[in-house]
Amino acid sequence: MASRLIGKIFILVVILSLCLALVPAPAQAASLEEHPIKFYLDPALVPDMAFARAVLPKYVADMNTILAHNTGLRLVFDPQADILLVTSKPHSDSAAPPLPEDGFEIWAHAVFTDFPYSYGGYAGIDRSGAGVLAGLRWTRLYDPDNLSANGLMDYTIQLSHMLHELAHVFGAGLGEYYSLAQVNDTTGVQPTLDIDLDNPDDPFWSDKPDFMTDPLLRTTQKPSRSQYLQTVHFSSLTAAILDGDYRNGIASFDTITVQVADENGLPVVGATVRVWNVNGNSPYASTLLFEGQTSPTGQVSLAWGGKTDPHNSSNLLRLIKVTKNGVSIAQPRYISIFDADREKLARGQDEYIVTLQPSTTFSETFTAAPGYSGWVRESSQASNKGRDLDASTGVFLLGDDASNRQYRAILSFDTSALPEDAVITGATLKIRRRGLVGRNPFATHGNIIVDIRRAYFSTSRNLQPTDFQAASSRKGVGVIRRSPQAGNWYSTGLAEAAFAAINLQGITQFRLQFRSGDDNDDTADALKFFSAGHPDYAPILVVEYRMP
Repeated sequence: MASRLIGKIFILVVILSLCLALVPAPAQAASLEEHPIKFYLDPALVPDMAFARAVLPKYVADMNTILAHNTGLRLVFDPQADILLVTSKPHSDSAAPPLPEDGFEIWAHAVFTDFPYSYGGYAGIDRSGAGVLAGLRWTRLYDPDNLSANGLMDYTIQLSHMLHELAHVFGAGLGEYYSLAQVNDTTGVQPTLDIDLDNPDDPFWSDKPDFMTDPLLRTTQKPSRSQYLQTVHFSSLTAAILDGDYRNGIASFDTITVQVADENGLPVVGATVRVWNVNGNSPYASTLLFEGQTSPTGQVSLAWGGKTDPHNSSNLLRLIKVTKNGVSIAQPRYISIFDADREKLARGQDEYIVTLQPSTTFSETFTAAPGYSGWVRESSQASNKGRDLDASTGVFLLGDDASNRQYRAILSFDTSALPEDAVITGATLKIRRRGLVGRNPFATHGNIIVDIRRAYFSTSRNLQPTDFQAASSRKGVGVIRRSPQAGNWYSTGLAEAAFAAINLQGITQFRLQFRSGDDNDDTADALKFFSAGHPDYAPILVVEYRMP
């Protein structure tokens, strides 16, 4: 139900009290901690042992260059003794606890792949106590001093994957940082908040710039080996774990204390605090773990909860929302186990405090409705009338076919969850490319133009042939250009003229078409985009608004 923001805007202060008395604070390494590294390689990767002995020391040296940025960890390698050819995995994948935390060996096990690029990897273990950079699938061995452009890309993939698994061997990133790259708020409770690593203003990631080049989060690509080695750093949290003794586990939360205060810092009594566990994997299932009222001190306390260790993608994320008299009084806030680890292990804090500043600005994300979104094709060239359509395949097309009949797309969103008195301040439409039919229409047809219709273009919400030519509320409210964002997402910010057409009480539809309807040739020029119904790649409408 739509709601009205009343009264003051409050500050949410989340105090995450860690019960970590048994975990020693990591000391800065006074001297280097050395670990021998051995390479167990598929013979198909080593047709020339002399070449392997010449280049693998450079692999290790490059890994040590990155480790030296902010850790005291170094790898020691003897190319004469530490390259072993094997036809099966060398490690047992099991060992009796506790695992050794100092001086243990690192094994890198790689097998040949005929894929275009190297891939794979997991953190393994051997009964000897060795930590294993396991499951690596490599196209070949490279000489890092002589790399082509494609070779540079593949070599840095190999290096990044080894560094990723090395960090896991020491206990870092369990549950995976990348589990938090994209998360959808599935609570169904307004206001909603998603996580989007690709958004530079994302509330969850914007305070973690040192994570952006951490191999645990993603692989960094640079135009040269030297730039790659200079750029890639472990985050302060990963580095602290590499320099500490956490191979046998990191103690997690005991309790969470949520304190709600007003703009003057005074406790708010009787505020409703709700805390969800949000799974880090699609479809991002959420489970309400706690609901309670703040005490006279403005606080509530609860256990971290969940069914598994907090360093697990199914239990590493919490979403906190606070209301007063049924109205949200602060923007929601995500808290991950990695946030808490960073405060304790990297910053030496005994208490984790998160403060939400008062704000009247909110954001709501909508996904296109399946069954109502799809493509409509022109009846004949330049007729400007629709005939064929499809709303069921999960793909929409934009461009033209071999008969120069234009494809247009209709995207339908139910925006009725917006508060009835919301004042729209911004909106962004995002679509994800799936493939190509013929030539790229961005080269032959110009940019994609976006029209908006309050309610629906024709006589109902259903996709209809007349949606192709029906009048819009506003034409040309957005332009999608050729350059995509990460992950082949294309987006456009909508012009202010579109805001009045966003329906606060029902359906809002968009029509997409290339600026030029056809290019008058006998070949198809069309792009395929994911349509409604895909769990991760359906079109997205993000609406920003304030309350009066």
